[in-house]
Amino acid sequence: MDSRLEAALDRWACANPRPLAGDAGTRRYFRVDHPQLGTAILVLHPLDEAGRADETYFEFRALQAYLDPVLRVPTILQAHDGDRCLLLEDLGDVSLEERLTTHPEEEQAWAMKAGWVLATWLGPLTLGAPPRSFFMARSFDEPKFAFEWSFCREHFFQEFLQKDPPRWLDRLMEDLHESQAGRANFLAHRDFHVRNLMVQGDRLVVIDFQDARRGAATYDLASILYDGYWDWSPEAGRLLVAAVRQELGWSDSDLWEELNLSAVQRNLKALGTFGFQLLHRGKARFAPAIPRTLRHLRGHFQRMHHGEGVLAAENWLRVAEKRLFKLPGDDAAETAG
Repeated sequence: MDSRLEAALDRWACANPRPLAGDAGTRRYFRVDHPQLGTAILVLHPLDEAGRADETYFEFRALQAYLDPVLRVPTILQAHDGDRCLLLEDLGDVSLEERLTTHPEEEQAWAMKAGWVLATWLGPLTLGAPPRSFFMARSFDEPKFAFEWSFCREHFFQEFLQKDPPRWLDRLMEDLHESQAGRANFLAHRDFHVRNLMVQGDRLVVIDFQDARRGAATYDLASILYDGYWDWSPEAGRLLVAAVRQELGWSDSDLWEELNLSAVQRNLKALGTFGFQLLHRGKARFAPAIPRTLRHLRGHFQRMHHGEGVLAAENWLRVAEKRLFKLPGDDAAETAG
């Protein structure tokens, strides 16, 4: 057993660790038996590497303290800074993705709740944020966007599709990055989707928020409206958009002008992540998100009247579906499930 895991179990009188799937990061999650609560979630954050400090543990703690009075977020039961270890309340296994899958008739009700969360990030959490806080000091600037585009080029286009992106897309992304960097005035969750919203009773609990930073007002809306894990109905999608538009006080045309740009960048960033997780980490649960995200991308180009983009997205979708069909047996079986 991992020495940090064993030490945490002894320290907090917990037992019987069961690994959980976790997220796309390097954090490791275990459900453990707790002497008073029944179960809890034990999280091992990565330790510092030589010459490189990993701040995600401390950033999670700091952001949890900032968000907790305003949003429902996981309660920290215990913490050990030296081992980068947290004991969190057990929120169960029902993500918003799971809830929508089993109760699709509730979709509009949950869209309204998710819209309220989006508006809270844009309103009270942005206005109340200390200007020199670490999460407001970092932003989606051009170097950050360039890094994410490079990651997508390598892991989605070159490794997964086995082709380079077209030159016109490189030029488009440069212009898009410049535009979006100038709009980074709002606190964004950064990974706001249906797997990072847990259902607890009739409320949504926000998780995986430690990478929050300043971004465009529509960044989180683009993340969930064009989610790699869920296709919202038109009615539910309108509720999400309406919540953000009402909070911002923008016109419909102004909102959609920015939202299309946010959506293109966000979906291409996500495709890089999906390709990396599938090919390098063997996490086949990310595979179905690739064709869904490419369909979203095709829709963005259609709204932008970008004919070359529409044709390219259709081609990428055909290639991706063929690539997914040829996955090794274990991956294909998990994808089918």
